[in-house]
Amino acid sequence: MSSESWLEEGLGIHNLGDFRGIPLNQDAPNHFDGMDIIDLEPLKPGPKHWTEHLDEELFSTYADYWPMSHDQIGDVVIIKIPNEVLDHSEVIGEAILKQHESVRVVCADKGVKGDFRVRDLEVLAFNKTDQTETKVRENGNEFFADPGVAYYSPRLANERMKTVSVAVELSQKLGRKIDVCDPYAGVGPAVIPLAKLNESVDRIFASDLNPSAALLLAKNLPNIYAECKDALTLHEELPQCCDLLLVNLPHNTLEHLEHVTPLLKSGHLVCIRGWAIVSTDDMGQVEKQIRNSLKNCKIRNISIESSKSYSPKHNYISINVELVR
Repeated sequence: MSSESWLEEGLGIHNLGDFRGIPLNQDAPNHFDGMDIIDLEPLKPGPKHWTEHLDEELFSTYADYWPMSHDQIGDVVIIKIPNEVLDHSEVIGEAILKQHESVRVVCADKGVKGDFRVRDLEVLAFNKTDQTETKVRENGNEFFADPGVAYYSPRLANERMKTVSVAVELSQKLGRKIDVCDPYAGVGPAVIPLAKLNESVDRIFASDLNPSAALLLAKNLPNIYAECKDALTLHEELPQCCDLLLVNLPHNTLEHLEHVTPLLKSGHLVCIRGWAIVSTDDMGQVEKQIRNSLKNCKIRNISIESSKSYSPKHNYISINVELVR
């Protein structure tokens, strides 16, 4: 039929149990041997973008300002709304709900707030409940997050899988299971996959200064040390607790390095894996700054990788340091 150009383009195929209903156009014959021709309501494709749910006149009036992208964390959508269409925020929220069946809450991102730099979210539309706590699926793992009270970025999922590789490699080098500490754990996305490495990882210590994040951390990982603690003083409670130390406070990682290294064990190879946001002009000074912060340690290897652009003048980098304290 397709070779004869008898199929009606743009319409779906009906599921009729053991049979399928194929849409035909006006050029098709009115009889086919062994097949029935029946009248059915055509299956027209739905909107491809949430803006297609907007009133046509409204859409055309502000055609240059509708936001075309958004972030989705679990069943929560977060969208930045330009000032030009702020008065239509609720309409935007409802349109996104109509477009995405899996979405429960739509929120406007009004920037970051507070000492913990969490997103200032305004609920625009919701189904059943407007709570922003949600279940996230990442790299085969499930855990709870709440973008309204604790930082979490799905865009770092690949970095977290690299951390798994680093942990396995360190375990192999040491010939035993390793202990891990993440004093900036947030809700736990970096250590959740590590908790499944039964042959490579023994104990995990995780904490966060944000009380809301720490509560979700403990909920996600009820069987490990998961507390609300200040990373800079955690070594007083957990001195030399780990072989692998995660330092994920991008705006302050390099400044914090010397204060969190007492969490590392001494006398053998250990590893620091960190992430930082660095000015493009300062990229050449990063290794020097790391060596200065770790001047009392024997550094075996430093690896610095620029994983993505954070802004026109800043890079987001990952850091691996192998050392002996």
